Amino acid sequence: MVKSFIKDIFIFRKEKKSPLTRDEKLDLMSWYGAAFLIPFVFIIAGAIARKIAPFGENTLMAIDAWGQYFPMLREMKRAFRSFDFSYSFTGALGFDLTAQSAYYTNSPLWFLLFILPGELTPGQVDLMVFIRFGLAGLTFFHYLSSHYGKKEYGMVFFSCAYALSGYTLAFINQFMWMDAVILLPLVMLGIEQIIKGEKGMWLYFGSLFLTIFANFYIAFMVCFFAVLWYMLQTVCMFKGIRNMFISAFRFGICSLLAGILNLPVLIPLLRAIGNTLASDLGFGNTLRFYHSITEMLGMLLPFRPSSLAFEAPNIYFGVVPLLFCFVAILSKEKIIKKLSYLLLFAFMLLSFNFNLLDFIWHGFHFPNQLPGRQSFIFAFLGLVIAYSGYRYLTSLLKEENYVRSIVSIALCTLICAEVGANAIHKICNDTKCVTIESTLRNDGDLSVVRENYNPDPEKNEFWRIELSDHRYNGGQLYGYNGISHYSSTMSGDCYNFFIKLGMSIYARNVSSEYTPNPVLNSLFGIRYIVNSSPVTDDICVNAGTAGKFYIQENEAVLPLFYVAERDALNIDMSLSGHAFTNEIFKCISGSDDVIWGNGIFDRDSVEGYSLYAKEFLEGIENIRKSECIITDFGKKEIKGTVNSVKDGVLVISLPAKDVKIEIDGIEAETLTIAGYMAGAEISEGLHEITIKLP
Repeated sequence: MVKSFIKDIFIFRKEKKSPLTRDEKLDLMSWYGAAFLIPFVFIIAGAIARKIAPFGENTLMAIDAWGQYFPMLREMKRAFRSFDFSYSFTGALGFDLTAQSAYYTNSPLWFLLFILPGELTPGQVDLMVFIRFGLAGLTFFHYLSSHYGKKEYGMVFFSCAYALSGYTLAFINQFMWMDAVILLPLVMLGIEQIIKGEKGMWLYFGSLFLTIFANFYIAFMVCFFAVLWYMLQTVCMFKGIRNMFISAFRFGICSLLAGILNLPVLIPLLRAIGNTLASDLGFGNTLRFYHSITEMLGMLLPFRPSSLAFEAPNIYFGVVPLLFCFVAILSKEKIIKKLSYLLLFAFMLLSFNFNLLDFIWHGFHFPNQLPGRQSFIFAFLGLVIAYSGYRYLTSLLKEENYVRSIVSIALCTLICAEVGANAIHKICNDTKCVTIESTLRNDGDLSVVRENYNPDPEKNEFWRIELSDHRYNGGQLYGYNGISHYSSTMSGDCYNFFIKLGMSIYARNVSSEYTPNPVLNSLFGIRYIVNSSPVTDDICVNAGTAGKFYIQENEAVLPLFYVAERDALNIDMSLSGHAFTNEIFKCISGSDDVIWGNGIFDRDSVEGYSLYAKEFLEGIENIRKSECIITDFGKKEIKGTVNSVKDGVLVISLPAKDVKIEIDGIEAETLTIAGYMAGAEISEGLHEITIKLP
């Protein structure tokens, strides 16, 4: 019995299929081609009307797409071409690139752009975004045709409604979420085939694996819905207890395997998320509903403004398909099946409006704006129900074939016209765009900075560069080792550290805009500061120009690691602003105050400060007495030597939680300096240092 049970799980009947004829291949291509092209053409039409690249001077690289995703894609392309996805020094004193990529840039579709020569351009990304709409239509068509075992032209137009749903159009700038939209129909089809006893294990496993790999955050929602879908289909297709156990085992083993094989990207990501401030927020709310019924129903209508803040979620999938959902209730399907779908539909609606369910759906975390990030799942469910209603309605005309054809064509044309017109309207009037010129105006000049002023790791060089004007992810965008950083994977220690230093933010808890400061420039190893006007002082000298930019060289720059006084372990963490900067430098260098003035940075009223240059330079020379040299620089391991003139503290300008330190081959306790930087106690004398990164 056990042997038979195992065979039923892992051994399938081989189905003999004759090869497709030329006509059958052309027929297949025409069906899938139409499913891809119709939504793609509507999106292209909107892009042409809005003059979005590559069809004009505008680009989708606006708001977060410009502040986060586009720079991250550029950094990922550099990693892809160097085959090194481990660690990046382009922001926040360093971060785990594997974790960030799992959250933002792991889509295999980007790899098609990564193999192209040169830097990534906004037009390339825009075009790939448009292609994703076509792919969403294609996969939904495949779901419907496989579910019903036949291909009908009505499926093409319902697929168009899925691809052009309120979710995909509202979040067109959040393009890293689109992979889940594409893969969701395949995941659900795989579940159905598993329950039917067909060859669905590979489809389910493969599509779920890709969903998790491409974007873990949205994949969590797909996984949650997969459990609900499995339960629903088990009820609807119940074939006995034995079959239920077999399908449950298949579903469980495939789900587990998809997760396990993603562990190389999931473990760094989960560790990074666990260090964010959001991880500690919890539910912390009384139970409540967000919106009125009128507000929710209003979002089912076309031509509505997208919800990008805290409004009712983007749940539109077409008014005509919505009407077919009501028709489906009248169909001759079994009562248990209709009731199951109706309950799941109601549960999804409730999930958007009830804060506890909203909290669960978003990974046990309340989203910071962009509401209802799982609403593409609602569109999928609604259109699956709607298509069953459409088939039932058209089946009533089965004895009048020409009438049935006319009615079907009319209904499908109506669906296509509605969702297509809504898509073009949304792109022309609702989609966030900026000009390409505004995004790339500094590309050429700052590429000169990257080429002429970046350190050469092969020569074991390391230093940082920063811009005097804020760039949210400037290091990733332009390819230099920087500090300014904007990412949902930013650690709470990082955010709090730079806030205490007086740096401004763009988005609470997840961003820091570095403002150059002579003291911090030295402590953080910033050798070059890029200014829009020539500036000289007692610390920096002019090092050249790059187009319209002027390059300052910091002559007081410190290496990646240096020896500090033991007082570095006793920094007063109650201070903030320039007082905190003073405290850090005094404890590290053994100097007196070097900055006059205090206060938190305010973008509207920057509090000035004065630098006591003589005392500052004396403190720098005191630190430099202990010679520190990098002998082998890598993204996973950095080696060097330290000739310390005293018993002190080795300070490393890298995040403490990312670092393991060996001194003379013996692992040392990694200490946290000033709440963020790494350190270790070190004795007088010559030592070999190894810094290990994730």
